[in-house]
Amino acid sequence: MPHFTCRSCGASFQDRGRHSRHLGGKIACQQFYNNLAQQRASYTHANQNRPLNPPSIIDTGRDSPSPELPAWQNEPDPQVDIDATTKRRRVTVEEIEDEETIPEPWVYEDYPGLVAQAVGESVTHFEDLRAEQEALNKPPHSPFRDADEWSLARWLVKHTTQTGVDEFCKLPAVRNTVQPDFKNKRAFFRRIDELPSGPEWLCEIINITGDVQGPNGEFLTEELEIWRRDPVECCRELIGNPVFKSHMAYSPVRVKRDGTRYYSEMNTADWWWDKQAELPPGAVISPIILASDKTNLTTLRGDKTAWPVYLSLGNIDKSVRRKPSAHAVLLLGYIPVTKLHSFAKSTRADASYQLFHTCMERMLAPLVEAGRTGVLMTCADRVVRRVFPILAAYIADHPEQCLITCCKENRCPRCIVSRNKRGENKQYKLRDHIAAIDVLRRAGTGKVPSEFDRHGLRHVYHPFWANLPHADIFACISPDILHQIHKGVIKDHLVVWCEKVIGKKALDERFAAMSKAHGLWHFPRGLSVISQWTGSEAKEIEKILLSLLVGRVSTHVMKAIRGLLDFTYYAQYEVHSDTTLARMRVALNTFHRNKSALIELGVREHFNIPKLHSLIHYVDAIVKLGCLDGLNTENSERLHIDVAKKAYRASSRREYVAQMTTWLQRQEAVERQTAYLAWIGGVLADEMKADGDFDEHDDGQVTDEDNSTQERSADELPLTPSARRVGTDTLASKYGALDFVLELNDFLRTYHPTVPPASDSILLDVYHSLTVLLPANVHINNQKRICKLRASPLSPRFRDRKAVPARFDCGLFLEDNDAFEAEGGLTGLRPGQVRCIFRLPTWMGLATPLLYINWFRPFRVADNLSGLHPTSHSTRAHRRNATVIPVNDLVRTCHLIPKFGHDNVDPRWTQDDVLDEPITFLLNRYYDFHTFESLSS
Repeated sequence: MPHFTCRSCGASFQDRGRHSRHLGGKIACQQFYNNLAQQRASYTHANQNRPLNPPSIIDTGRDSPSPELPAWQNEPDPQVDIDATTKRRRVTVEEIEDEETIPEPWVYEDYPGLVAQAVGESVTHFEDLRAEQEALNKPPHSPFRDADEWSLARWLVKHTTQTGVDEFCKLPAVRNTVQPDFKNKRAFFRRIDELPSGPEWLCEIINITGDVQGPNGEFLTEELEIWRRDPVECCRELIGNPVFKSHMAYSPVRVKRDGTRYYSEMNTADWWWDKQAELPPGAVISPIILASDKTNLTTLRGDKTAWPVYLSLGNIDKSVRRKPSAHAVLLLGYIPVTKLHSFAKSTRADASYQLFHTCMERMLAPLVEAGRTGVLMTCADRVVRRVFPILAAYIADHPEQCLITCCKENRCPRCIVSRNKRGENKQYKLRDHIAAIDVLRRAGTGKVPSEFDRHGLRHVYHPFWANLPHADIFACISPDILHQIHKGVIKDHLVVWCEKVIGKKALDERFAAMSKAHGLWHFPRGLSVISQWTGSEAKEIEKILLSLLVGRVSTHVMKAIRGLLDFTYYAQYEVHSDTTLARMRVALNTFHRNKSALIELGVREHFNIPKLHSLIHYVDAIVKLGCLDGLNTENSERLHIDVAKKAYRASSRREYVAQMTTWLQRQEAVERQTAYLAWIGGVLADEMKADGDFDEHDDGQVTDEDNSTQERSADELPLTPSARRVGTDTLASKYGALDFVLELNDFLRTYHPTVPPASDSILLDVYHSLTVLLPANVHINNQKRICKLRASPLSPRFRDRKAVPARFDCGLFLEDNDAFEAEGGLTGLRPGQVRCIFRLPTWMGLATPLLYINWFRPFRVADNLSGLHPTSHSTRAHRRNATVIPVNDLVRTCHLIPKFGHDNVDPRWTQDDVLDEPITFLLNRYYDFHTFESLSS
């Protein structure tokens, strides 16, 4: 009896996957479901008059999560998806199914008071510019002649230097053929400077008097420049940008389903809801997100540094803020970097702390009055509202967090835990914003209260945040996943602990013998040879570290490490629920409950580690500020490339900050003009969709396929075969399909008896890879749903092209569809290694792509300690059990890891052929976030 029926054409299907693939090939049916989704969305939000469309959490037919959370045995979260934009994306059958499978609806609880009241209606800066051009009878590309000249100018600004522009303009071919209106770099940049740009740059001079006396007895002074922009104008620029119209929120909302609350964007968390009660009715909060980080401008020479400060708004979707190409983060200013030679060494540190706060106070001074009384601003939807810009979050690493909050680096910037108790699994009282201001003020008058030393405060008596209205600087400090987890707990501590437990050599051998899978890094010489770590290496190590320790470490050590890794994965979720936050707490509690085993082994003497203590605050920060992917220092460090390093390289290296601001102003003007012309042409939404294909992955392993966000069928082959007319002898010798003809004919007799059998002389078109679209998952970025499976033979060396080793990836395949649909997880699935992806000749009349699979045995019960499911080779008559199956039976790719056990690694094992060894393998639950989430129940 079919379970699913296409509501457009009436066709019946046995499962959701086949229905989804049907939609991928039938445009008319796909359009029917698109229209149905829009009708339901319109019905759901009808008569709500909500200034914000909260994230669209889409139904998928799974049950809601259970609040019961026994350790390691949690109920699965609903397989749903949050669309970060207010526009509906293309819909799949996983999101809209038959009426009887639709679960409980999403509930959006609006703020009970008046929010985001319209004061009037105005025009955006794009509309204003267009009206001005029409009044002066100027073309949209003004001050350039036409679209061709504008595209040339845009290319020159983005890809050449001033010298390069001058040389280009003087080329005979340019002067005689192209004939632009600008003849040299001066004329060119004069036109660029005529383009509308964002907030203007201001240079403020401050004079510092030190405590070191000069030769004449006078105290030495220093003159410093603060380059800054008005934060209120930056806020006006962002909130009124038409580019972000469909990605903007103006009011808080609580999103629930079946009694379970979900957290994603900042407006779905508690901070916005609570702050709204402090403002007058009708107000709009503009959550200011600041980020700062000192960075080097030179490489291998010189000591030039810059200290940029960035500003963004929590109104803008975090998926947009993460993209540098979206320009949703503006450079607010540069803090001057100086060695402060006018101060003695004993007082220089305190002087540098106060200098930072003085500069930040001047940068943020306009926010004081704006936060108290509000500012009328034209929003991206052309509505004028009274906006209150309030500091909501500050993104920084641990040293800078302590600098911001005026506490010592051996203390927590959020709570008052003492310096020798940070290893405890205990929530201490949070620092109080008002009380801290009072303590610092009294310390500045010479009456140092006892709290000053007890709370580990620094001698900064006038912090920049003292006068900011409605702000709580300690609650603003957001977790830093990059430095606290990836490069902190994992790289600096967990890896070191593992090396001490099993030995560096043993750990290196296990990394070197690790089986390969698409998307995973391989460490052929282990970890000890890595001299410079980044977050990329740490992320890759997290995927395989636990499996390397199975059988080699004690029960409590295994539980402790698993707890940390589980916490790390949960912390990176892009949507959280009360259920996943509870799992996150359980994971951290498990680590603390078992960490004493590391002390007993002599690996650690204590766990009084600042970055480890910071993990205690993660859950509270998510509840207050939303998910942490929008508050990550990875985003600001990526921006350093554009606003600091590239800007410095474009300067003359002398008085470079002023030149950097000019270069940045021109870059922003070009980007703004590009967006304006896209708006004129009516393709602005398409431009944003194209930008949506881009996501930040600093691991360097992402291909164009991996960045695709387009909905497609569950599996897709390349347009052309990788090899044509391949014979069975080649399949046996190069692909390892030893019983190809026998298994193919067995498949045809069973499932397609009308198709003629194949002979040994058959020639096939073979593909070396295919892509699989994973089901939508509410917790995971929609851009990470594409995975790739490879089945490619060894490619020998040819001239200067190096040899490419064979790649035969593993996957999970449907064995019992009913069981899989009913229970999910691994139920009804079986692992196998794909040896060949092929199509039969057209004369055989079967167009379905087929796979030749070497089977592993069905998974056994997961190990209680590691949570990893074991399997091994499936054999038949002393040969590998192999069959031919349709590609539709492929559910997803997977990673099988050899179970190394307590013994040393067999030297015969290599990364390329370890999967052929007759040993036990473990399913890697940390392979990717989809696998982790599906196995976390």
